[in-house]
Amino acid sequence: MLPVLGAEAAAPATSPGPALSFRVERGSDPIGTHTVSFTRKGDDLHVAIDIELAVSFGPITLFRYEHRNRETWRDGKLVALETATNDDGTEYRVSAKATEKGLEVTSSANGTFIAPAGIIPTSYWNPATVSQKQLLDTQKGRILNVGITPTGMREANAGGEILPVREYEMTGDLKLKLWYSPKMEWLNVIFRARGEDVDYRVVRIDRQELQVALQ
Repeated sequence: MLPVLGAEAAAPATSPGPALSFRVERGSDPIGTHTVSFTRKGDDLHVAIDIELAVSFGPITLFRYEHRNRETWRDGKLVALETATNDDGTEYRVSAKATEKGLEVTSSANGTFIAPAGIIPTSYWNPATVSQKQLLDTQKGRILNVGITPTGMREANAGGEILPVREYEMTGDLKLKLWYSPKMEWLNVIFRARGEDVDYRVVRIDRQELQVALQ
């Protein structure tokens, strides 16, 4: 079980439910969930991200992944972050806070360093992700160098509504594909894991709440 995260970056418990809820599939088999919730408090946007994955063979769990991420944003910039990850028994912790020098990141895997003040974390809900050349790895607390290119249009089922989406391919230190709606709502991530594709299916989307968060 992951530890309870500290209060600095944690979202207040007033959100009625996740704005985004995904079913995660590996090779078309469901393996878990990924939720994103938003709460505004004054000038701050609090984001709560929870991932629970497990690959099983009959009653035996072959692989388990848990990730908790709490972000605080102000004026379009990340000002605080705290994450805890259990990657099949290997645990990681990351925390970050805005300082005059930039974003001070402390990671159990990579120590303490200063990241650029405007860096975007690898939580994907923020559409500014697709214009970045560097991202902050929320699992291991390191800077990733990436290239992101639009590759075409697709269709996604978002809570029973079929939407056109634009696909972006990410290369470099992170290799995956991201789907965003015409309103730049994040609707899918596709990547390879242990020889098979993992992708997301939208189970719930609160488009009004999501648009408020993106403002």
